Amino acid sequence: LLDRYGILFRQLLDREAPPFQWSSIFRALRLMELAGEISAGYFFKGIPGMQFVSNAMLALLRDGIPEEPVFWINAMDPGALCGLKLDAIKGRLPRRVASSHLVYLGCQLAMVSQRNGKTIDIKLPVDHPRLGDCFGLFDHLLGRAVHPRRFITIDTINGEPAAQSPFINLLRKRFDTTIEARALTLYRRFNH
Repeated sequence: LLDRYGILFRQLLDREAPPFQWSSIFRALRLMELAGEISAGYFFKGIPGMQFVSNAMLALLRDGIPEEPVFWINAMDPGALCGLKLDAIKGRLPRRVASSHLVYLGCQLAMVSQRNGKTIDIKLPVDHPRLGDCFGLFDHLLGRAVHPRRFITIDTINGEPAAQSPFINLLRKRFDTTIEARALTLYRRFNH
């Protein structure tokens, strides 16, 4: 569990199998803390109660992330915080469903894609230098080896019709696109 998450707390383990839930492993965590294998404390705001971190996570928290990588995860991924009952993230993350993805720039939530791309919420300004990297999620969905999508139709971007979005030019630079009514459809671009 520590290798998977880096940090453990009660709410995170609610979705684990019974042998790996908080009540089953708390004693082992305390023993590991006493042995110096992990650390206990209050590392992240908004998470009530005790938190345990691996030594690798503690070093990362102390030293900081060396660069700001762009990465995405599915809302169903065990590492995604979607669906956790924490007041600090209430309403900020999508439902825990397979059709939702979260794109991060380092520690910052940069974009949320819901309903297989039909609804996009972009948290970065249109002129952000790394915004184009966030659209790598769509490259993946259109070009993955297993069950690639033929196209992605975006109905809204930040609550507005996608065809009228200021983000449309960035998407057009990266994908073949068509506009129908108020929606924007993305197709994989093949470089010749």
